[in-house]
Amino acid sequence: MGKAILNNLPIGNLSRIAEKESWRKEIYRPLYYIHKWWAKRLGSVFRGILLSCCLSETADLSQEYYNFHNFSDITIFDPFMGSGVTIGEAIKLGCRVIGRDINPVPASMVETLLTKYEKREIKTVYNQIQDKLKKKILSFYKTRIGNHETTALYYFWVKHIDCPQCGKQVDLFNKFIFSSHVAPKKNSTARSICPKCENISIVDYEDTEFCCDICSNVYNPQAGNIKGAFVSCPYCTYHFKLVEQMKKLEFPLNYRMYAKIILRNNQKTYFPIDDFDRQVYEQIKLEYESIKDHLPNHQIMPGHNTNQAIKHNYRYWRQMFNERQLLSIYCIANEIKKIANQDTKKLFAFLLSGVLEFNNMFCSFKGEGSGAVRHMFSHHILKPERTPFEANIWGTQKSSGSFSSLFKSRILRALEYKESPFEINPNNRANPKVYGINNPIVCEIAKDFMDFKKFQKKAYISCGDSSCTDIADKSINAIVTDPPFFDNVHYSELADFFHIWINYILKNSSQASTRRKEEVQDINPLLFAQKLTYVFKECHRVLKDEGLLVFTYHHSRPEGWTTVYEAIRKAGFNVTQTYPIKAEMSVSVPVQQAKIPIHLDLIIVCQKSDVYCDTVIDTNIDHERVVACSQKQANELIDANINLSKGDIKVIYLGRTMTELSRLNNITEELSEFTKIIYDSDSILDDSMQNAKEYRQSIEIQGQGTGQLILFET
Repeated sequence: MGKAILNNLPIGNLSRIAEKESWRKEIYRPLYYIHKWWAKRLGSVFRGILLSCCLSETADLSQEYYNFHNFSDITIFDPFMGSGVTIGEAIKLGCRVIGRDINPVPASMVETLLTKYEKREIKTVYNQIQDKLKKKILSFYKTRIGNHETTALYYFWVKHIDCPQCGKQVDLFNKFIFSSHVAPKKNSTARSICPKCENISIVDYEDTEFCCDICSNVYNPQAGNIKGAFVSCPYCTYHFKLVEQMKKLEFPLNYRMYAKIILRNNQKTYFPIDDFDRQVYEQIKLEYESIKDHLPNHQIMPGHNTNQAIKHNYRYWRQMFNERQLLSIYCIANEIKKIANQDTKKLFAFLLSGVLEFNNMFCSFKGEGSGAVRHMFSHHILKPERTPFEANIWGTQKSSGSFSSLFKSRILRALEYKESPFEINPNNRANPKVYGINNPIVCEIAKDFMDFKKFQKKAYISCGDSSCTDIADKSINAIVTDPPFFDNVHYSELADFFHIWINYILKNSSQASTRRKEEVQDINPLLFAQKLTYVFKECHRVLKDEGLLVFTYHHSRPEGWTTVYEAIRKAGFNVTQTYPIKAEMSVSVPVQQAKIPIHLDLIIVCQKSDVYCDTVIDTNIDHERVVACSQKQANELIDANINLSKGDIKVIYLGRTMTELSRLNNITEELSEFTKIIYDSDSILDDSMQNAKEYRQSIEIQGQGTGQLILFET
């Protein structure tokens, strides 16, 4: 009997659950958010995928979703393990799991997620670190208001450059408003720095003229010293191109503190930097000089995602931090090194590594009304900040992204979830968490496949090239994964930022970089397809004949689709089903910045095929069937109140097209036809979006759709 995923997947219900999770992923799936990894997929979606790969075709997935399961006779393999979503969700369902990743950061991270910890012991270790370091590190952030000494929560910095004409230091403010609310139309209160006396004033977000109440300087809060690529010197009015001046420098631009936030009467209050703050920082610089040679100083290698930082003269990873941050990191890292239990040491190493994402000079200020720190990877690139935002690395009760706050919000929350994992019921607003239907996420990890097989261990996690594994032939029931996207985030280039600090503590690698030539990531579509094909061929080898290869994917570029389809077919698989499903949170930065936003992932279901002949069986794609299935799937999502963009409709349409292509029985013909369809599909999307809008309006007005949404004209 076939599996449920080959018959039907309740994409509407599953997307509603996923939508709920996407808004608070760190709350509803905290285990996968102990540490940063890219392109994390929603756990609720992968639970649905895994269940439908384990259940028979007659099962009702919507009902089974909230039942307890123990599929101990089913082995799941994820060759692109990443943050471990597939692994964790499969263990909750009682499956045996094999996970592999070419990058040591996620491989080590997933091992950490599966390890058994006693929460009381972890709290004890944290308290020991706190007793030893809290007072010392907080002293690095001491400040004074009048005669009262207190602790700063945050500091505002600005980069500066010497004017090539007059030689004076020019601050690189693009505007003098440096703090505003995340929703300025609702709350227009903002803070501005006077360019003459550096007094901080409360202004309106849209003010174009303001008189400083200290020095009476009249200035435009909207107009700083830099606009676009050009800097205007406020002293001699000379205009020059910033990048040209940076080319003459050996090091990154210097920066200076100009404002701070402290707690006053339990309210965040802004103050300018004063001599006391500068003296404290000078003392920190002296102490840093005494320890800097003990810190890792690895070079940033050129690459697709690192070249922008190199262009700004960042040559070493530690140049992304200031002296106070590096001194604090050194103190915490050395204390973690002293932890005797290796598993506990690894857990705290990942905690500190995760803290660094929020505590470096590539971070910026989000604004009032939100978590203050915009972490360095919010854009999925290494983007140097002209106005960096420094947090208190140990943290206070009002801090964001600190060691103390992330211990509570990440580590403790994850440990609770490991012991008692829950699911989300979006129909129960008051109490959406459903307990008692999952196995705990704790298991002994095998050292290799023979150990996994011989002693029936629950998990086998390894680091290496997934095109070459030690897994036995035809031993896997289902492969469920999320492969890298063509020409998108180059994980290893960014992961090196974390690797050097994790390795500094754990000393588990002789390599300074996580980059590998076998990594399935390449800006060349031919090479990307080739590398992905090698991995899929290995998947074909280890998968049982009746097994399934299921993965999630979407892309906005034609090559992103054709390369994946080519890899599927050349590896010996056919696409037999596709389902659109809710993906990343709609307001996330990468989604918002996309030219054509895509809010859906495509679940691609593949089965083994022995089709390698060049004989064309049928030169015609059944477009009517593609259209009908596309309409049905779009209707189901819209009925579940999932908004569809133009990009989403294209994802649905191309997914259904993939299920038809293998009928041609000729890979060359299939790719040629698929390429043509991809480019032709753009012409039908405008009509599709109008039909989708009208259909949604009918739902909102009448409470249900009036007939079926006609997305595609045939």
